Amino acid sequence: MSSNIFKDSKTRDFWVWIDPTNFMTKHQVTLAGSFTSAGTTDTQENLMFTPNPNFRAAISPFQSGLTIRYIAEYNLEIHRKHSFMNYPSRLQAIFLFDSEAEANKYRERHMAHVGNRLLKKVKTYAGYTFSRHDSSWVDFMRIGHSMDSDTIRTISESYWRGDATAANSLKSMGQDWSQDPIYEILFIGRVDFYDKSLPISQNGV
Repeated sequence: MSSNIFKDSKTRDFWVWIDPTNFMTKHQVTLAGSFTSAGTTDTQENLMFTPNPNFRAAISPFQSGLTIRYIAEYNLEIHRKHSFMNYPSRLQAIFLFDSEAEANKYRERHMAHVGNRLLKKVKTYAGYTFSRHDSSWVDFMRIGHSMDSDTIRTISESYWRGDATAANSLKSMGQDWSQDPIYEILFIGRVDFYDKSLPISQNGV
């Protein structure tokens, strides 16, 4: 088994960013007190949409903006199914962090994504599987630059192996590109919240 995938039943702690304004999130935190992943590590089809083989039109800036994030997820999922089938799918897993410090590093780099989300500490429940990956690979894939199939394959392989971007030589639009690693956890299973409360203004109480 590769060094960045783990299967266990011992209780351990993680951290997760939650959106307290989302109805389903509020229900899961305050009533259920837990998050459960959407799927398992098996052969199921996780991609909702696949590329149109008959598409021949020019890609407008609007369409590029709509699809660039999904294309990154599509390429990562295709490579996972081909070479890392036993790993959690990004499309089904819960995204966690090993520590509060790592979660805050992610916030500093992705302020627009984290926004007004709250950081919560959670603990695992019963059996689970998780893998650890440098999220900087995903950042690189989401840049509006072109990549050939070999580059996409190499980056996807490095992401799933758990390699760090900083240990590799990357270029974007002719310029050297590097980021310190921020490790995300792709978790399959259930996590329980230590604190099920939300701020009064956000839980409607």
